Amino acid sequence: MSKRYDIIVLGLGSTGSSITYFLARKNASNVLAIDARCSGCGQTSRSSALIRLHYTNPVIRSMAIYSWRFWREFQDHTGCEYSVFTKTGIAFVGPEDYVDTMNEIVHDIRSKGIEAYLYDPTEFKKEVYKNFNEDGIAGVAWEPESGYGDPNTSVRCFIEYARKNGVDVLEYTSVKKLLREDSKLIGIETEDGVIKGEIFINALGVWCNDLLATIDKQLPIKYAREDVIYLENPGDIDGIPPGWGDLVYGFYSRPDGATKTLVGTLEAEYVDNYDEPGEYTTPPMDVVNKRMEIFTRRFPDMIKARPSSVIYGYYDVTPDWQPIIGYDNEIENLIHMVGLSGHGFKLAPAYGEVISDIALYGKSKMFNVDEFKIDRFYVGVSKHSKYKYGIIG
Repeated sequence: MSKRYDIIVLGLGSTGSSITYFLARKNASNVLAIDARCSGCGQTSRSSALIRLHYTNPVIRSMAIYSWRFWREFQDHTGCEYSVFTKTGIAFVGPEDYVDTMNEIVHDIRSKGIEAYLYDPTEFKKEVYKNFNEDGIAGVAWEPESGYGDPNTSVRCFIEYARKNGVDVLEYTSVKKLLREDSKLIGIETEDGVIKGEIFINALGVWCNDLLATIDKQLPIKYAREDVIYLENPGDIDGIPPGWGDLVYGFYSRPDGATKTLVGTLEAEYVDNYDEPGEYTTPPMDVVNKRMEIFTRRFPDMIKARPSSVIYGYYDVTPDWQPIIGYDNEIENLIHMVGLSGHGFKLAPAYGEVISDIALYGKSKMFNVDEFKIDRFYVGVSKHSKYKYGIIG
C-alpha cells in the first residue's frame, strides 16, 4: 500500500475498464485500477447494452460510430476469445417535427460508410418489419447493422488485457476517501491503507459524489432509475420486433437472444437516492403494466408475451443529459468521465480512447470533447439532445 502510481482509475464498470484497457494498450506504466466490487458488477451488470449510432450531438455520434466499430471488432482489439456483439438492427421512430433531425443523422451515418436509411412507416412495413402500429410515426431511421452487446464479457476481457499488460487491478477494495492538498489530490484512503497517486480518473458513475463529498466537492448529477422488463416471446408471432427506439411513445426495446425481448423507458424517472442494481425474479406488476401498456400499443402481437423478470439500475444524469469529460475545474489532477446519462456501455470504447489520451497527453487526439467540460454548467451552456428524451443523446 506504500506504492505510488502515475495514474489511478476509480471505478471498473464498462467505462473504467475501457479506460484501463486503453491505458494498457498505449503502454502506460505504473497504473492502478480499483473498484469496491468486482469489475463490471455495478450498474454495468444491469445495462440494456444497446449499441447504436442515432445521436443528435455530432461529437457523441462520432464517438458512437467509433465504439460501434470497436464492439464489432472486439476480439481483434483485445484478443478476447468471445464476440460481444449481436446484430438485430435498430429502428428509431419519430413524429413529424423530428423528421428533419432524423434525416440529418441518417445522412451523416451514411457519409461514414455505414448503412442507414430513413423510411416512412408504410415503406418500413413493406421492406423491413410489418407488425407494428403506425400511430404518430412520420419517419423511421433504420440502422440494420446495429444491435446489442455483452457488458460482462467485455469488462472481463478489458481487465484481462490490462492485467496482462502491467496494470495493477484491485477489486473488492473500497475507497473510503480522497486525500487532497490545496488544488491537488495526493492519494486515496482504502480499507487497507493509503495509496498515493499523480493523476486520478473518476469513472465512478452514480457513486462519484459520495466519494467527492470527502473533499467537499459535488458534481451536478441526479439519479434516474431504470426498470427493464424481460419478456418471453410468444411462440406463434410472425417475427419479433427488431431493436426499437420510440420517440412517440417513449420506450425502447430489443430482442435478447432468440426467445426474449427486453423493454425499457425513455422517460426520466428521477429518484432522490440510488441503491445497488438488481433483479426481481417475480416482476412487480406496476412496472410490468407501465412498460407493457405502451409496448403492446406499438406491437399488438406482443400482448401474448409473458413477463419473466425485471432488472433495475440507475443512471448518473447531468442537467443536459450529456457526459462530463475532462479535467476538474478546481482540482488540477482529477479527470472526470461521469454523468453518462444512459450512454455508458455503448460509448465505452470511445470514452476509454478519450480519457486515456487526456491522462497521457493532456488532450484527446481523436475527438474534440471540449464542449463536455464541467465548466459548461457554470456558464449556462446546454448540450441537450434535439429530442425531448435526453437519453437518446
